[in-house]
Amino acid sequence: MSNRTTTAASERVAPLGAIGGSSLRVPLTLVAVAIVFVVGAVAPTRFAGDFVLRLANEGLLLGMLALSVAFLMNQAGLVALGAASIYGGSGLLFAIAMNDWNLTPVWALCAAFLIIVVYATVLGALIVRTNPLAFMMLTLAAGEMISHAVMLEALRDYTGGADGLVVSFKGTVFGMEAADFASPARFWLVMWVAAWLSGLALWAVGRSRLGAILRAVRENEERMRFSGFDTYLPRLIAYVLVNIVAAVAGLLHVLNAGFVSPESLGITISTNSLVAALMGGIAGSVGPLLGGVIFSFAQDEFGARGLTQLLTGIAIVVFIVVFPRGVVGGLSSMAWLRKLGFGGRRETS
Repeated sequence: MSNRTTTAASERVAPLGAIGGSSLRVPLTLVAVAIVFVVGAVAPTRFAGDFVLRLANEGLLLGMLALSVAFLMNQAGLVALGAASIYGGSGLLFAIAMNDWNLTPVWALCAAFLIIVVYATVLGALIVRTNPLAFMMLTLAAGEMISHAVMLEALRDYTGGADGLVVSFKGTVFGMEAADFASPARFWLVMWVAAWLSGLALWAVGRSRLGAILRAVRENEERMRFSGFDTYLPRLIAYVLVNIVAAVAGLLHVLNAGFVSPESLGITISTNSLVAALMGGIAGSVGPLLGGVIFSFAQDEFGARGLTQLLTGIAIVVFIVVFPRGVVGGLSSMAWLRKLGFGGRRETS
């Protein structure tokens, strides 16, 4: 009698313990995320100098661009090599709206953002039907077309040509003046919040029904189409979404720098974002942001020695061959991180 009672009691306790453990994991994770967010927002402004903060800001800007590239690669299997045309183009449109259209800063931001969204929608509607290789080349062609159009003499009065455009505004944008955006310490909080919101938004999309459809289309588009799923609209939505993230990063860049140059639209920035995505890890939202910060500091360290391009090429080879999942992906595969609940989800067939 006592043995049966003990066994029955133990059978009741085991599920309760399992349920309690899983139910506690979510609040603990939320608390840990909140602590990281608060510490990351406050600590750098207290302990880091302006130079380090400036590099960190540039790294997060590049990380947001890398995040857009990585999300499209991971979820849809599409590589956008013309990401810089969105990044630099949004800043250029903001400068034109301020200087030539005489709009207020807020309306100039809205106008630049809406034009970019319309452009991304039209371009995406034309190219997302193609295969991944054709998509990659078409995004590269579109980006290079815009980059070279900016340099045309006929458009120099609007774009500034090779000299770029200086952006200075009076008044406030979201309660901040131009001097506040130029301050590395004050801009850090804006950049930190924007990076988190971008990462959380794409993370939520990746875990949604749209993300599941995108991954299924990536694996076998023909099977999904025969199963009755629309394979065109999900990819178009994803393409527009990642371009929105790139446009936000570009607008923040021009607000911080007060200047937009034609180099920000070129293939170099697109390549840097791809390298940052590979360094941080294609999957997830933290990896590309971390990769952008790492790349920014590495570029400052080795750029003066003329080794940037050489080491960039080496980094691409190393991270594709040795660390295909990037820094974050490699760390998350470690057993001790899996035991703490930070490991990636296992795919089930």
